[in-house]
Parts: sequence; C-alpha cells; structure tokens
Amino acid sequence: MLAITGLGKAFGGRRVLDGLDLHVAPGESVALLGANGSGKTTTLRCVVGLAHPDRGRIEIAGIDARRNAIAARRRLSYLPQKSEFPATLSVRETLGVVATLRGLSPGPVHRELERCGLTTLADRPVGHLSGGERQRLAMAVAFLPAVDLYLFDEPSANLDPVASRILFHRARELRREGRTVVFTTHVPGDIRHLASRVVLLRHGRIESEASGQFELRRCERMLERDVWGDDDDQVAMDDSGSNGVGSDSRLRGAGALAGTGTFGSR
Repeated sequence: MLAITGLGKAFGGRRVLDGLDLHVAPGESVALLGANGSGKTTTLRCVVGLAHPDRGRIEIAGIDARRNAIAARRRLSYLPQKSEFPATLSVRETLGVVATLRGLSPGPVHRELERCGLTTLADRPVGHLSGGERQRLAMAVAFLPAVDLYLFDEPSANLDPVASRILFHRARELRREGRTVVFTTHVPGDIRHLASRVVLLRHGRIESEASGQFELRRCERMLERDVWGDDDDQVAMDDSGSNGVGSDSRLRGAGALAGTGTFGSR
C-alpha cells in the first residue's frame, strides 16, 4: 500500500531523512517511533506532499506520488499534529468544504458529525470551539473520506478522554475494514491500541522493527520507561522465546525508543 525507497530530505543543511526505506502492506497499522528529529513527521509530510523530498521514491497503492501526485494522494487522508480551520466557518460548513474538495456527497458529513460527537456543535463557529472540540473536528475531517491509507501524526497527543475513545474505536474499525494506517507517536498506549508493527527511526533511517503481541508489548513498556522512568531493569528484559513473533533484538535496549540506546544502525 505504501512503498518508500531511498527517501532523503534535508532542512538548512541538516539531513532529516537519509535514504529511508519503508514498505507497509495493505491492512497494516504501523507505528513510527523515535526521538524528536528522527524523521517521523517529515516522513509523513513527504508522503502527503507537504514536504518535497530531495531524493527517493514514494508509491501509494502502486502510484508514483511524484509523477502522479493528485491520483496518489486521493488514496490517503492525513491527520496532522495540529489542524487549523477558518474560525468563521461552522463545524458543518468546515466538513462540507472538505467533502466538496474530496468529491463526496453530504452523507459522510452527517456520519462524522454523529460519530465524532459533533452533532450538537454542528452550527457552532470553529472559533468558538474548545481545544477538545477542535480535536474532534480534526478527526472528523481525517475520517471523512473512505480511502486506502490513513496517516496520523501523534494522533492521541493532548486528546481528552472522549476524543481518545473515538480515535481508538475508529482506528480499530479501519483495521477491520482492511485499510492501512501509519502513525507517529510518543504515547505508549497508542502501540497497544493501534499498532500491528512498530518501526524505530534514528537519524532518518529505520533502526529496527517489531511485530507480534509480545514484542509490541515490550515496545510499549520501553516507551513507558523512556517517558516516565523505571528503576526495574527487567522492564526491557531479554526473552528469546518467539512463538512466531517477528522482532529485532535492537529494540530491546533501554532508551532505544527515545533514541538514546546504543545498538547499531542498519
């Protein structure tokens, strides 16, 4: 569904992506982890078209995103870290504008008003929404089109409990429908609720990967340790039992997910 090959991007002489190769199969839900500056958000922005890579190739559903950008990006939807909407438009009008740009009927607008808990706010100007209400509007915009690929940049950061429940429920629905999700996160619970595979970025390249319930739980615990601290060295304990689980041993060092581990690069 998403094929990234040799992706490179620099800002002001600082190389953020350095020959990144990432392949995501249809129906996968892939979490991109890594320290700030490791290239997670830049990767998503290059796929969406908000940043132009210096080199490399991006294919979405087999369509070259550089040669046929419009067709490729019709196949995706994007939820950024922070969304901005015209303050004078109502919630309903905002969704209506996006639906028109996407070539959608009014049906999805009504659906997302209800499913994102926005029905009672439909005629309220965006400028009068609370922070949590704006987050739900951003989710509604992202879920509006039924596409093959959904990209979420730190989707649960700063969400209130209501919005978190909506996000996790809708993301699980996408997986059941066979749609593909790629998201960045620093929140341990996102791995448990959303991910089928974890990819760790460092210095603009993939450092290591993990999949399967056991290894995903290990990644979640390691991220908790990086965020909260943990004196228990067994949190990231080594266990050679695989039970059919795919993993990379370099994910097992404490601090790896925050980019402070000592394992080698690919």
